[in-house]
Amino acid sequence: MGDQIFYEYKDTRFGDGITLDYYRGEYSLVSAKKGQDDKIYMQWCYPQKRGENKGPLEKSLPWKIKLGDKVEAVKAMEFFLKQLKDNAPSPDNMPIDGPQEDNVPF
Repeated sequence: MGDQIFYEYKDTRFGDGITLDYYRGEYSLVSAKKGQDDKIYMQWCYPQKRGENKGPLEKSLPWKIKLGDKVEAVKAMEFFLKQLKDNAPSPDNMPIDGPQEDNVPF
């Protein structure tokens, strides 16, 4: 894909953001940081094992969300963009009948 496409979050002190990655025919959004050298560093994680032993795997992997091939990735991003625009809660449309800070049950 050539140069990495990186989006840096607003008001971040540590260069936090996400990058669009292309690997083996699949697009993914990957948690990343921009270093002081302006290089993009993907964040890595140790996924959980399946089965009875739910400890972490020995091998780390990029912390990513797979989107699929280009056609599927565009469909997925358009779907979530529509959800954000139409339905997602925001400070302007959040219900005010939820728990108040002084009524927290712990």
